[in-house]
Amino acid sequence: MTQKEGETVLGPAEHPWLDPLWRRVALVVFCGGWTIVEFAAGNTGWASIVGAITAYAAWCYLYAYKGSEAPPPEAATKAKEDEAQ
Repeated sequence: MTQKEGETVLGPAEHPWLDPLWRRVALVVFCGGWTIVEFAAGNTGWASIVGAITAYAAWCYLYAYKGSEAPPPEAATKAKEDEAQ
């Protein structure tokens, strides 16, 4: 089985909602905070699982993220207006 460009083990990582950098950073920070909470509570098993999710999210959304292939909303609107004429 080969992996397509822009896809991760769990499916495609690129989505238009994740295009703004602040959303991807917020996702990774949230997961990191959750990891800290689990360690502080003494739940090392859950902390390890969430820590792995945090590491995967950081790699997938901050390092390897290529951006979605969807056109920006302004371009899509302009294309529809051009087609109508």
